Amino acid sequence: MEILRLRKGQEGRAVAVLAEAMYDDPVLRWLFPDPEGRTRAMPYAMGYAVAQAMASDGVLMDGSERSASAWAVRGDGAAPDEAPDEEGPDALAPHAERLSLLGGLIAERQPTGPHLYLSVIGVLSGARGRGIGGAMLDHRLADTGLPAYLEASSDRSRELYLRHGFAPHGAPLRIPGGPTLHPMLRPAP
Repeated sequence: MEILRLRKGQEGRAVAVLAEAMYDDPVLRWLFPDPEGRTRAMPYAMGYAVAQAMASDGVLMDGSERSASAWAVRGDGAAPDEAPDEEGPDALAPHAERLSLLGGLIAERQPTGPHLYLSVIGVLSGARGRGIGGAMLDHRLADTGLPAYLEASSDRSRELYLRHGFAPHGAPLRIPGGPTLHPMLRPAP
């Protein structure tokens, strides 16, 4: 399977794939509970993750454009997150309280030292269960000397990450009135 690292100017397709692939993710359903509001917010939320990744490590996409992943280097000395674009606040404003709550929960658990952070990985629904997500993980993890960190948002994704060398990183994060996130860390090779 061909996996490509996107260059500046190629982010749009990754944002579209991630917005579609992650639409029914439990955490994103909690963040954006109204389907119409979620449809409007998803491109901005995924665009923000992609912008962060493009600024520090990169965005991967499979050659058939059925999956994408956004990776950022975080921790001591890492580049700061980029601010969202100017249009995003209108679509995200109704969800500011939940976004802030989730951001705080996640920030408390992330490692403080340098690490590779998988902010989002998504596979379009018609292509799931074919090993594409696993291939994307293997591709990126084979090329790092850093520990890797993520939050699994479902039992299925948690099982995938366990198979790829991640282990629980503390107790699960329980979102008040929402789903559970599973912080996971893969040690440096």
